[in-house]
Amino acid sequence: MKWCLSAAVVVGLLAIAPQADAQTQVEIGGEDPIQETLEDGNIRVEVNYEPGEDGSWFGEVNYEIFYDGASWAEGSREFGIVGAIALQDLDSDGNAEVIVETFSGGAHCCTTHEIYSWVGDGFAVAETGMRDGSGGVFEDLNGDGAAEFIGYDNRFLYTFSSYAGSFPPSQIYTFQNGDLVETTRQFPEHLRSQAWDMYQAIQRIEGGDYEINGVLAGYVAQKILLGEYEEGWDLMLARYDRNSDWGLNIYNDEGEVAGSHSDFPNALRAFLIDNGYLSSNGDPL
Repeated sequence: MKWCLSAAVVVGLLAIAPQADAQTQVEIGGEDPIQETLEDGNIRVEVNYEPGEDGSWFGEVNYEIFYDGASWAEGSREFGIVGAIALQDLDSDGNAEVIVETFSGGAHCCTTHEIYSWVGDGFAVAETGMRDGSGGVFEDLNGDGAAEFIGYDNRFLYTFSSYAGSFPPSQIYTFQNGDLVETTRQFPEHLRSQAWDMYQAIQRIEGGDYEINGVLAGYVAQKILLGEYEEGWDLMLARYDRNSDWGLNIYNDEGEVAGSHSDFPNALRAFLIDNGYLSSNGDPL
């Protein structure tokens, strides 16, 4: 069951379940001001959008959130191109969450989801942080009534290949008690489906004139999440591009090149250790 699905940002950020009589979502952006009221049960949101000056892509949205008629929270966000605000119950507690989704602008970056949830004596706020592209999707992966936020690990982008040549591993968070809790490894079926897509991408790339190391890096990490590190590592060793030097540089704290790894496997191992996929001894976590 899907509650809130992010499409391509230029098309519209939020697509949610069929609406009730009251308006529960609004897309914001463009050249014209927008004033809307969203309402679902005890939750009401007053939305005021002002476009940027002189045709600027960057506009500003202000919103005020009410519970049972009383004002409890407000916010203001500047963003580029498009955004959206929606009401949807992400944890099946009878109260809709307020989802504020904004896009920063730029070729590949960045979408932020800010989630306001009534927790009995006020609103808790959870954020996804700035994430690539459309950010992720909300979907109940196991049918328990709590939505998962499904995205991927942006740290793999550009690390061992270009953006287009990267295939990052999955990241999954479950919405619980007003917060997003990391639960990636609890959804092996989803992880395996993504791993299969990665494997198929590797099959298509191999033997062609295209980057493969960025896909292999994500694949190894995905196999770690599945508890199948050795299988992923062995495939990487057999298929990596030995001529590519992308990602081999070692940088100091000032961002200066301080050395280089001898090859891609060593660079990948160091990266996986630094980012919590492998222990300091190189064992899968």
